[in-house]
Amino acid sequence: MCDYLERSAKKFPEKVAVQGLRLGHIEAITYAELNTFSDRFSEFLRAQGATPGEFIPFFMFKEVDSIKSIFSVLKADCAYVPLDCKSPEGRLLSIIQSCKAKFIIVNERSASLAERIFSAIPTLKIINISEFVSDTTFVFSASLNISVDLAYVLFTSGSTGTPKGVMISHQAIIDYIGWCTETYNITAIDHVSNHAPLYFDNSTFDIYTSMAAGATLHLVPEEFNVMLPRLIDWIEDNRISIFFCVPSILTLMLQTGRLHTERFVELKHLICAGEVLPTTTAKKILDLFPHLQLTNMYGPTEITVDCTYHVVREADVTSSTSIPIGKPRRNMQLMVLTDDGAVTNERGATGELMVRGSSVSYGYLDNYAKTQEAFVQNPAHSLYPDMVYKTGDRVTIGEEGLYYYCGRLDNQIKHLGYRIELGEIEANALLLDTVLEAVAVYRSSTSMFESAICMAVKTTVPTDVRTLRAALTSVLPPYMIPGHFVFLDSDFPRTPNGKYDRASILGLFV
Repeated sequence: MCDYLERSAKKFPEKVAVQGLRLGHIEAITYAELNTFSDRFSEFLRAQGATPGEFIPFFMFKEVDSIKSIFSVLKADCAYVPLDCKSPEGRLLSIIQSCKAKFIIVNERSASLAERIFSAIPTLKIINISEFVSDTTFVFSASLNISVDLAYVLFTSGSTGTPKGVMISHQAIIDYIGWCTETYNITAIDHVSNHAPLYFDNSTFDIYTSMAAGATLHLVPEEFNVMLPRLIDWIEDNRISIFFCVPSILTLMLQTGRLHTERFVELKHLICAGEVLPTTTAKKILDLFPHLQLTNMYGPTEITVDCTYHVVREADVTSSTSIPIGKPRRNMQLMVLTDDGAVTNERGATGELMVRGSSVSYGYLDNYAKTQEAFVQNPAHSLYPDMVYKTGDRVTIGEEGLYYYCGRLDNQIKHLGYRIELGEIEANALLLDTVLEAVAVYRSSTSMFESAICMAVKTTVPTDVRTLRAALTSVLPPYMIPGHFVFLDSDFPRTPNGKYDRASILGLFV
């Protein structure tokens, strides 16, 4: 992956590689500067005792220093681990322990916080990248990475409360990025946004497509996630041509009332992944911006960002179904494990989605039991080792051979004797003209009469419970109609990755 940077540094040495905001001021670094700095800092890491294959976390806010850290760690033949500065201290310490980290990279903005959290670990050395003097003392010796080596570990939430470290190789990323740059025709003239946090796998697309193409990567200031009018202006001011985000960000931008057809003239591709793309949101985007391509992608962290894609068509937003997650990308295969245990990819099949291919993760760091549960031998044969990832997502295959997301298997509930997909309730609510956002949760109780399906809703116009319940009754059976509603004017509670925080939403009904 370091080859992306090195090739672009040779072709476009004076071109801005990365640009962001730091304390309100623009900071930028050229391809030549980024390449030279990462060469020298990687040698500094080696001189400090970093050895090939070890995990080196970096702990800083999203800045140019973050990208410098990533490429320095990779050139030192190590794997990087992005940490969230806003994570609870216990979670951060758990990650450091899982990584058996000897070093952690910080910068001047995060150094004092890092000292407070990590200084009690005697085996962990804190390295401040801001204090590194990039001179000729450290001469870069070629990286020895090969494609099967680990590139990064991203930590996702674990059902036990302990984060799971997803291990992704250079090979997995190279295959994904090669497909992305071809599919979206990303070139050196593009301006690629990085909206996702660096500890969220969507950022993999942003960083490496831009480096591979010689484009400019623009780091979205973190505060713009809650300042949507400023995000809209930022996209225009920076002439962003590729914008990748979770769908709820599009919904929130639409709610500002500041999107109109004269805006985003430079934008070519609007790409969504990470959660369900509401049909109403997709329709409004297509109506407002007929010049751009809206793509819905799908994939868990465990398969390197995305394994399916679908270019949203007018027919998708005028039908009564949800937006498809599409078909598999190159070098990825999808299979459906039906409720009766059959493995198929026949049209009409419904069940758990399983994925195999070149970008499947090696599993979870230092967690053999969880790896064994999720990464299994291909059920189609036993001729040789052939791992597939069980996503835990329920899908159905439509008449066109397109895959549709139906919700999480662990989001399936049993209520009044019926098995119910909460995702199906949400999907039908989002088809209503007045509904902007809808999240269904289940309040369980030992008493059948106190258990209830609940829904948090945001609407375009003031709506009462009776009207909403009547509208849902026309599309859902009685046992699937929520018993309780909460209407929200403000943004829904969200996780650090920008997804809906279902635990907090459930708390609204307790």
